[in-house]
Amino acid sequence: MTDETPTRRYVLAVTGGTIAAGLAGCLDGTTSPAGTTDDDTDTTTTADDDDGHGHDHEYDHELGHPEEHVDVSMETDDAEDTHHFVPHVVHLEEGGAVTWVIDSGGHDTVAYHPDNADLLPTASERRIPETAEPWESELLRTEGETFELTFEEAGIYDYACTIVEHGHGPERGQGPIGHHPTHEETGMVGRVIVGWPDLDPDAQPALRSPPEDMPHTARRELEGFNDRTRAALEDGDGH
Repeated sequence: MTDETPTRRYVLAVTGGTIAAGLAGCLDGTTSPAGTTDDDTDTTTTADDDDGHGHDHEYDHELGHPEEHVDVSMETDDAEDTHHFVPHVVHLEEGGAVTWVIDSGGHDTVAYHPDNADLLPTASERRIPETAEPWESELLRTEGETFELTFEEAGIYDYACTIVEHGHGPERGQGPIGHHPTHEETGMVGRVIVGWPDLDPDAQPALRSPPEDMPHTARRELEGFNDRTRAALEDGDGH
């Protein structure tokens, strides 16, 4: 018998049709990303990635060079009362996968899609491809716990963390504005770029300006993602 708590690993496949889900085994808790830092366009690996709160995060991932698999760390900075996906924007090959890994705090990953508006009210405006199915993870709160998605369809996918921090711990859902802000309100949003999608906002809703009812910090982050996405895909040498 062991005192170790097994880490759950959720595996989803995001395609233009349905989402298939399954429960896999355990991970060893050594999946937190680390490496060199990146600049605001994610086209080099030797500068800082500033998330808008004055924090720099280290990782080894370049936009414009899609990979088969990327780990995204889910982090809480208690000293600053901020929350982050690291890296904020990743670039996958078609059929590639993202594994979200709990580094600290409790978090989830929820796609901006009307089907998720009960958890994420600003998701009433879709920010993933029109034919793609949305996803939502469970609340992950154990260090090393993971949630994994495979993205089959080229496109741009935006997502956020819906968690609210109460005195007794993290919970999913919306807290009273100004009292218990959600992690989205602190700017915990992320993006997955798959393949080499068309940069026309009519084809990729994520490239549209975020809605006015979205929290300011999240809206600012997504606008920055749009600049970085266009720069990386226009300058990329992989297509």
